[in-house]
Amino acid sequence: MASDGPETPAPRPTVFLSYASEDRQIARLIGDSLPGYGLEVWYDESELGGGEAWDQKIRRQIRECDYFMALVSAQTEARHEGYFRREWRLAVERTLDMADDHLFLLPVVIDATNEAGARVPEKFLTVQWLKVPGGRPTPALEALCRRLVAGGSVPSKPAKEPAARPIRTGAAGAAPAPSMLPEFPREEPGQKLRFCVEVLAWLLRTGWALFQRLPRWIRILAIAWLVILAMSRGCVPHHESADRSSVGARKLQDLAQRYQGSSNAADAGKIAAQVAQEFAENADAAATEPKPLLAIPFAATSDNADANKLASAAFAQMYGRIAISHHGQLGLSPQPLPSCELASVLQRGHTVHAKYVICGTIDTQASPQVLTVSVASVADGSVHWLKSYPVADAAPAKIAAEVNEKLPDLDDD
Repeated sequence: MASDGPETPAPRPTVFLSYASEDRQIARLIGDSLPGYGLEVWYDESELGGGEAWDQKIRRQIRECDYFMALVSAQTEARHEGYFRREWRLAVERTLDMADDHLFLLPVVIDATNEAGARVPEKFLTVQWLKVPGGRPTPALEALCRRLVAGGSVPSKPAKEPAARPIRTGAAGAAPAPSMLPEFPREEPGQKLRFCVEVLAWLLRTGWALFQRLPRWIRILAIAWLVILAMSRGCVPHHESADRSSVGARKLQDLAQRYQGSSNAADAGKIAAQVAQEFAENADAAATEPKPLLAIPFAATSDNADANKLASAAFAQMYGRIAISHHGQLGLSPQPLPSCELASVLQRGHTVHAKYVICGTIDTQASPQVLTVSVASVADGSVHWLKSYPVADAAPAKIAAEVNEKLPDLDDD
């Protein structure tokens, strides 16, 4: 049977060529070579494209072309914005309606840009890339075109490879890249100090990299917890403690300069109350609330002017220092004891529900005379600490500092 007429040649497969404007010359080289391999090329050849009609034409060509060839280069890497990125996005959107094994995207690298870190859509990484340096035709490009004309396919990449691609952080809105663990530093001869510093820096960087690998919600909770901890233990209390210590130090300095003790034994209780009033934030609370520490005014066993002067001066310094270091934990017994007998000291402590009692006395009959200071434990009736200081060279400030240092840790009780 005779044919009705000459057969119509099959239409050539069409390729849409997408590129950055800076790569226009290279795009022309590739575009001029593709027809020789049996492909029809669509791409914008105008220097200045724009307008609604131009945009609609580009969109129509991307919708109707058989293949989409994207030129990837250092120019596309450097560009945060560009019409070519819209073209890439439109091409990726079209693949949503295609079978997974249908070849449509043809990424082509025209310089030394690394595929692993290229700023391209994720979909571009699911197919094999072609290298065409400078746009000059290569045997690989010719082979690809011949297979496309023949209706063949190009093998896709394994699906797991895109997940291993590091994501850049330079682009706006890009997700942070997975943190790579830094390489452990090497120790060079004669550079021990430098090596130690580098190891410390390595530990910090490694810790941060591991922290970055945690799920985002865990990192947010950890940061929030650290902020709350810093505010509750570091910021406000630290400033308050520093301010209180600064004020207390000025009070102690002023007390040492203007008060050298009294030679009258009858003044011991009155002086103690005055000193306590200076260092108490709330006088009423200080008098009524139980305190774990109880201070009994120091005194001498007889009416000795020098002994009484040292006793009252040492007590004033001691009470002020302990009131600062053990804020809110120090109470005052209004009257001194003739001697710091353990039974009498413990009785005072039981009366006010104290845990420890501080007492001091000068035995004027001893030779040489000494100021004996003791700290008694009310709970077990024992002496926690005791020391005697010769009156001849006693320094009230040093005695006060040592007594404060020897006090028990009330937080452990």
